[in-house]
Amino acid sequence: MSGSFFDRISVMRIDRDGAMSIVFVDGRVLSASSTREIFEPTSAITSSAYHPHSHQLHLQTKRGHNIVIELPEPAELAPLDDRPTIYLDQNHWSTLTNTIHEPHRVPSEQERAAAQHIITLATERRIVLPMSSAQMSETCKKVDVEQRYRRALTILRLSAGWQLRDPLALRRFELRQALTVRFHTRCLIPPAAVTLEPNAIHDGRDKSLDEVAADLPAEARWAVHAIRCIGGIADTMLDDDHVPHDPVPGWTVGFQQFTDFLQDNPSGKELKRRRTQAKFMADSGNEVALAASMSGITTDDLSNWFFNDSEEDVSRMPSLGLFREVLHEKLAKNGLRWEHNDLTDMMYLTTAAGYCDHVVGERSHASHLTNSIRRLGRTVRVHRNLHGLVEEL
Repeated sequence: MSGSFFDRISVMRIDRDGAMSIVFVDGRVLSASSTREIFEPTSAITSSAYHPHSHQLHLQTKRGHNIVIELPEPAELAPLDDRPTIYLDQNHWSTLTNTIHEPHRVPSEQERAAAQHIITLATERRIVLPMSSAQMSETCKKVDVEQRYRRALTILRLSAGWQLRDPLALRRFELRQALTVRFHTRCLIPPAAVTLEPNAIHDGRDKSLDEVAADLPAEARWAVHAIRCIGGIADTMLDDDHVPHDPVPGWTVGFQQFTDFLQDNPSGKELKRRRTQAKFMADSGNEVALAASMSGITTDDLSNWFFNDSEEDVSRMPSLGLFREVLHEKLAKNGLRWEHNDLTDMMYLTTAAGYCDHVVGERSHASHLTNSIRRLGRTVRVHRNLHGLVEEL
């Protein structure tokens, strides 16, 4: 976002009451005001300030909390600078939140100390803790206003705008990549999985740059787009009203029925694996068909790949390969009961394990991930608690 348009500007600010100001680097101030409040009545945000030279957005809340968010440049969407990327499952974000606001709620002194160390590293921008749409959804649906605000504040402050790209987008890319390599013998350029790219957590499903006024200079359009996307995420998470979330039971019911079928019809390991592979491919059918269409392959090519090469190619995919292995392990486990949040946990944790340096998950899912990683011969670092992560860091 460098260039003549922002070279002369120090900060651009919008306040809740409609007051707007631009402070120039030479000290001049240009002020204006709107006839209406900028933010909705339930919004927790009182001001939004864009600092173009540091590529930061500063948000102030009604409670006086300041949130500093990193913004990307168009040519550098993921400036990690060799910092380790660490994905935390929702329960570990709760530990960080409690460590900050209610430390007595963290029962283990060892875990509380580890959480404080992670908070320090993230605050000093020595590690990257990307947020995901799963964490956004889990936070927004909390009915308790105080708990929701504290969780949202913690995630926004410590992630600083870094996001894990939508797992659906990464799965689609992995399938396209496999088909393109297999049938066209060329590789596609992968998108950054951990990134500051605007709205990456909802990749392809929401706001686009095309919606910003075309008469603005290019760098201003980009700034408006980036600010609007991350600002909208922050505003939604901090809002006084929760966002209801109703689970869709069909997926859970289908996999429970298949798990029961495997249990009622015991077989050897090889046949059981073929059965879970068939279930996995059937469940991925729409994604595979879309990837085939985007890759420009024929129906004969797709059929041939499906029956002869799919299992080998899927095993190499960073996230989908892990998802397939975790799915096999859960389907093949006698007596397992599927829960509504299992699909979410599986998708996000396997995506994070495919692309992040470290993953800290709930005990059972961490165990499934570890076993799957071992079978695939990978070296992803999966932890069951924060002190295990800190020891390795």
